[in-house]
Amino acid sequence: MTAHWWEVWRRDWWLGAPSTRYNPGTGDTSGAAVVLSSTFGSPDQERIQPTFAGYAEQAYQGNAVVYGLIVNRISLFSEAELRYRRRDNKKLWGDGSLALLENPWPNGTTGELLARMEQDVSLAGNAYIRNVDQVMLERLRPDRVIIVSELRADLMGRPYRVVIGFGYDRDGTGSATEFYDVDEVVHWSPNPDPLANWRGMSWLTPVIREINADQGLTQYKTEYLDHAATPNMIVKYDRRMTPSALAAVQDQILVRHGGVGNAFKTLLFDEGADVEVVGNSLEQMNFSTVQSAGENRIAVASGVPGIVAGLKEGLSAATYSNYAQAMRRFADLWGRPQWRSACAALAKFVPVPADSRLWYDTSDIAALQAGESERAEVFYSKAKSASELIRIGYDPDTVGPAVQAGDLSLLTHTGAVPTALYQDSQQPGTAPSPNGNTPAPALNGGPK
Repeated sequence: MTAHWWEVWRRDWWLGAPSTRYNPGTGDTSGAAVVLSSTFGSPDQERIQPTFAGYAEQAYQGNAVVYGLIVNRISLFSEAELRYRRRDNKKLWGDGSLALLENPWPNGTTGELLARMEQDVSLAGNAYIRNVDQVMLERLRPDRVIIVSELRADLMGRPYRVVIGFGYDRDGTGSATEFYDVDEVVHWSPNPDPLANWRGMSWLTPVIREINADQGLTQYKTEYLDHAATPNMIVKYDRRMTPSALAAVQDQILVRHGGVGNAFKTLLFDEGADVEVVGNSLEQMNFSTVQSAGENRIAVASGVPGIVAGLKEGLSAATYSNYAQAMRRFADLWGRPQWRSACAALAKFVPVPADSRLWYDTSDIAALQAGESERAEVFYSKAKSASELIRIGYDPDTVGPAVQAGDLSLLTHTGAVPTALYQDSQQPGTAPSPNGNTPAPALNGGPK
């Protein structure tokens, strides 16, 4: 039996032979048709800078603002549960076939799986999850994954390219020694890179200068405190000093007044020395406002409202009384699109029924629940709507799902119309037809 073309490719790759592909249309195996496209590859391949490790170490681990924003994204995203949703009535349901996503690895949960995916997407723009023999899932480090594509031709001979699998450099040695078929790996890239065909782009990329500036301001504040928490000063004497005397004065100032521990001490000089302040204090340079403006720009790129993250700009523009509205915006404009996209990617790992799709359930996420009084009002409004719909003849079995989903197309009418709706429009002595559309002969012997 002829080996599958990707098996041939993988064998050739391991042996160091030129990559070839079997062409079902012509039977031709000549020419290198397989191309490697790395998330972080060589200059002639798809690439973003800095590397995943750079973002992780310098931004995520080295910047409090970036860390806080990513944690906020993870905290909301990982709270959702995965379910099936009926296509016709949008009802959520689940069974044992979701076990692989509910327990992706030993002692793992759906929340941990979603957290890993979001963390990788934030730092690398891409998340790769491998299905290990339908037994467990494995997270692949994104900067070690190589996207493998091949060139194909349509019916008119025009070329196009398609992803056929993923190479993985498990040990980080620089060479991908493992190959996985496209059906074995979920590649999730919710924010596509406009300069690439398949890879995603980290939200940190557009604001890397803002992150560097924020770190620079933090370093400036540290240096400011290390130098007695005062601006620079010039000490002038009315006579010329020898180099040794000048060095002695400088050493004396550093010993007595240098560092945070010596801040705010009185500075005394003799022999007519004059002190002149050079530069501005933190208050004079409006340091807090300058730094918070950069923080706000980083938050905008992350999609997390400033008030949710607790940033100064967000709290200055609003109060915690606006928290519910900000959280709702966070969920509607960022969370729900992310969940839908992740469900579409993960659907290949579970046997989704034809009448359903893999979906997310946010009903137990406390941050998205309205206040008790608001919830009571919403419940009362829905109950009133359901009662009215049943009264005017809609099938009670369809009213509940329609009201819950807010979709009138889910309603089915029974054909019966209550008397109150046609009393004023019918001629005296007539009654509605059984289907409620045209008048029928009255039952009291009135005119036919």
